[in-house]
Amino acid sequence: MKELYTSMDSSRIGFYKSVLDEAGIVCFIQNEIGAQTLNVISPIFQPTLCIVDDSRFEEAVELLKPHHYPEETASSDWTCPKCGEDNPAGFEVCWNCGTEAAQQAPVVKS
Repeated sequence: MKELYTSMDSSRIGFYKSVLDEAGIVCFIQNEIGAQTLNVISPIFQPTLCIVDDSRFEEAVELLKPHHYPEETASSDWTCPKCGEDNPAGFEVCWNCGTEAAQQAPVVKS
């Protein structure tokens, strides 16, 4: 038995368990009810996802990696069509005038 992931977020632990179950990796959640019952925030009592077969540990880590560290969506900086201000890619509205990024006119290259 090897511990794979510990968190107070029981829904995330449950999701990770379902991913491993789907892949046929036998696993269980240790302290699943203990942390909620005791209402204590301590790593000792946190729900912990464990796998039974230690030899599949690396496989389990690789399966969960895209869910644990999701890739950021690629986007680029944009210029506001209303005021001409440059905005970072993560901004959904212009920081200067409030115009939404979705309202940008499409760029036409000639």
